Parts: sequence; C-alpha cells; structure tokens
Amino acid sequence: MLKKMMSKAVALTVIMSVLLLAACGNDEKSSGSKDGSVELTFWNSWSEDSPENDVMLERVEAFQKEHPDIKLKMESIPPDQYKTKLKTQAAGKQLPDLIQTWPGAELRPLVEGGVLMPIDDIAGEWKDTMIPSDILADYAIDGKQYAIPGNKVFTSIIYYDKDMVAKAGFEEFPTTYEDFKVLVEKLAKEDVNPIALGNKAKWPLQSVYMSTIGDRVTGSEFLEQVLAGEKKFTDKEFVDALGVMAELAELKAFNSDANSIDDNQASDYFLQGKSAMFVNGTWALSGLISSAPEGKNIGVAKFPAVDGGKGEPGNVSGVTGWGIALNSELSEEKKEAATTFFKFLYSEETYKNLMGVGTLVPADVEVPEDTSDLFKEVVDLTNDGISPVYDAVLPAEITDIINNGLQAISIGQSTPEQVAKDMQAAVE
Repeated sequence: MLKKMMSKAVALTVIMSVLLLAACGNDEKSSGSKDGSVELTFWNSWSEDSPENDVMLERVEAFQKEHPDIKLKMESIPPDQYKTKLKTQAAGKQLPDLIQTWPGAELRPLVEGGVLMPIDDIAGEWKDTMIPSDILADYAIDGKQYAIPGNKVFTSIIYYDKDMVAKAGFEEFPTTYEDFKVLVEKLAKEDVNPIALGNKAKWPLQSVYMSTIGDRVTGSEFLEQVLAGEKKFTDKEFVDALGVMAELAELKAFNSDANSIDDNQASDYFLQGKSAMFVNGTWALSGLISSAPEGKNIGVAKFPAVDGGKGEPGNVSGVTGWGIALNSELSEEKKEAATTFFKFLYSEETYKNLMGVGTLVPADVEVPEDTSDLFKEVVDLTNDGISPVYDAVLPAEITDIINNGLQAISIGQSTPEQVAKDMQAAVE
C-alpha cells in the first residue's frame, strides 16, 4: 500500500514537473526565445525595387547586425495589396507587432478599432528636436501619438521634359490653366503624348491630380466643409473641378492605355521620351533621378492657377508620408525592443540617406551637398504651401467612389455631375 502511494506521489510529481516546464516554455515563447532574443513581426510595403525602399531595407539589415538580440521577422507586401491586407487583418485583430501605416483616413480606423498603441512616451525622442511637433501631429488622433513619420510626400508634381516643352513653344512652364491647355493641344498635334498616366490602381487620378486641381478651384477648406455638412460635393465649384479632369481627357492629354498601366510604366514612358510630362508624387523623384538617361533635361512645376479658383496657386497637395505604428497588444519587452528599433531607424543617418536618393523627409536635417539638383528644385518648389490630399481626408468609401468616378470620366463613361452626385449620396 505504501509503495503504491509512493508510486502515485512520484507519478504526480513527474506530471506536475512536466506541466510546469510546459508553462515555463509557453511563457518563454510569449516573451522571448530560448537564446534571450526578442522577435518582432513587421509588415511594410517596401517590396518594389526603388532607391527609397533600398535605403530602408539596408537600414533594417544594418539594425539586425548591430542588434542580433532583436530579430525582425519582416514581410514586404506590394503597395496595392498592402492596404487591403492591413484592413482585412485589422478587422480580426491579427496584425503584426510593427505596422507601416499612413496618416489621416488610413490611420483613424486603426486607432478607433483599438489595434494601435499610443507612443507619446516614445515620440518625445524626436518631438521638436528632429521633427517639428506640427508634422508629428499628422500621426496624432485625439491628442495621442501613434507613429513617427518616415518621409514627407507631395502628391502632385509635374515632371516635364524641358526640351520637348520648349519645342512646343514654351521656354517657361505655363503658369495658368489656359496656357497649360494650349501646351497640351500643341503636343498632341505634334503626335507627342502630353502626359504619361498610369491609373491602373485607380488612385492616381484622385491623389495626384484631383487633390491639387480640386484645391485650385474650391480652396483648401472645401473637403472638411462637406464632411461637416456646410457644403456639398454637388456644389458648382466641385463639379467645375471635376470638369477640369473631364476637359483634360477630352484634350487627349493622357496616353490611351492610362487605365491599364501603373505608375512605374508611366514613368518609363516619360523617361523614354514617349511623353512630355509625368505628373506624380515626390515618391517618383528618386526613381527619376536614378533612371533618367544621360542628357534628359527634366524640369519640375506645379499645376497652374485656374482662373476664378478659390485656392492658393502656390500650394501643392501633400501629407506626412508613411510611419510605423505598434500593435496595441505589444508586451513591455517587445515595446522596449521596438523603441530600440525606432531610435535606429528614425535617425539622422537614415533621413540623410533618404534625401541622398531623392526622398523628402519630415526631419530638420541638413540636405547633403551631393544631393541632385532636381531634388533641390523639388524642395524649393514645395516650400510655399500645402493643400489636402483627398484620400488622406475622405473616408474610404467616398475615396472609392471618386477613384472609380475619375477613371470613368477619363474614358467618357461618366460625367462630373454624376460623380459629384454619387459622392454626395455617400455623405448623406
């Protein structure tokens, strides 16, 4: 009997030991690995081959070498797929530890869904020392900070071939919309495609074109006034702004395959001399600098003033660019590791490297001397003022309507009046 009791006691002890070891193993897995390292999962959209992405990937690699105790399990997803995946996974709260995001309409649903962690205690490292507080504020919701910006983006720069424009009779780029139309018409008559457009993803006509063109006509307060119920998309001023887009399509300003090619293909058209202009954001600048053929005489300009418009003609639509946010369920150990990563990534060296390849940055960092002249011209061009980017202000459902609507306008399958009506119906 005693032996049986002792055997049971030994068996119970073994079982308890196994359970305890399993519990310890689970605890170790949740907070770190057996070698004492911490793993951080990280999603970003740095999948495409570009100078800016190369800089960021090189900095991540440098961090891994300097901090082998923090292992980054990184997944780079194509940009057009990334935001869809982010929204889908956020709905089920199945996001990684580190999440690339964007301000405004992209950030708010994530915050309201409770999937992001406030980082006010971390942001003090940069606030008003390297990054001005008003720029950091782009990533603040209800007074709380959620990300640190990595770049600064202006969405509507006209890159143009100075020689081709001069051949069409313009030694200087047009400063009025009426003269701009004359340039477009002259280029088209000479069998030169005026503007290279890659609208396959649908957002370029909205973010790149309409954000600035709309602002020229309606002024910068219009979108917020509509969302507040003070104005309507069906108001004449907004319909007129959409009318500019329709007019450009009627003038055959764009390549015939505009809605079936992407940004990169449109850039190639411009670089290969198939188009006189390429209207795009500052994200295209690094690629143009690195890929332009020798002797390509590239100039930069803003969309010209529209007669009778309410907006400031010097403004360019822009917004603080991508930032990295933290999952709201991060443990203290992982948060500490993420803070170490942030300090390395958002450093003066990173920002200078980005400027070196033609990326505008949100930090007060001196422009490197060896930066290209084209980059410096863009910096000067964007110093006057900033206007809202439509998809950074409008709710996602309205953005989808204008994206589809502008594409339909560009091929004559819809009208400015109809698109305005559809947008207003979504607000009411």
